[in-house]
Amino acid sequence: MKPAGWAALLGALVLFATDAAAQDMPSYDATVDQASKLRHRPIYPREAIKACVSGTVVMIIDVAADGSFIEAVVEKSSRNAHLDRAALEAARHWKYYPASDEKGARVADKIRIPIDFEEHESCWTRLVPDTPARPEPSSVERSPPRWPAIVDENGLSGEVVLLVLLEEDGWKHAVRVATSSGAPDIDYAAVDAAENWRYEPALLDGKPVRTVLRLHMRYGKGEPGSR
Repeated sequence: MKPAGWAALLGALVLFATDAAAQDMPSYDATVDQASKLRHRPIYPREAIKACVSGTVVMIIDVAADGSFIEAVVEKSSRNAHLDRAALEAARHWKYYPASDEKGARVADKIRIPIDFEEHESCWTRLVPDTPARPEPSSVERSPPRWPAIVDENGLSGEVVLLVLLEEDGWKHAVRVATSSGAPDIDYAAVDAAENWRYEPALLDGKPVRTVLRLHMRYGKGEPGSR
């Protein structure tokens, strides 16, 4: 082989090795420091508290090559301007770690971060209706709780107590565990069933009202269900 041919072959091998090394070098996306995210949680706006609204804001955050915050924009709105603004303001105070390319150099990047705003605790007030809300019996029969196998296998029994926030039409707004069974799988089965049921709304002076239903759900030893 002519010298020029050997040189070309050697150059190709060096280029191949360089490309392979570059491919082996990991690259990283920008991230947010979770501790700073906890320290600077979004402040629930007073206007949202008053209206008892909830929702999820999805933001796109631009992070500079040095990890500094550039800007944040709403990719998906919570459908409430106050919640959207609260999420954007919180993002300005978080600490970020920049991305790196295949060669390890720091580069600017974008992060997609969802922020969930649960309905404020003050909205979970208890009314004392003339007729309390309750699950529709036919709905419970169609979708009984599906307890995990560990309940029968270990002969477990007990109950999970849920709080179900219901609107005036009986439509569920949120479900929370008030008293846990002590086993996440059992709690999840209770919440999953409650979320699939339909409800008869509470009545106050003969009119449907928004209320919180305290739902006791028994499990094990032939006693699954609610009361």
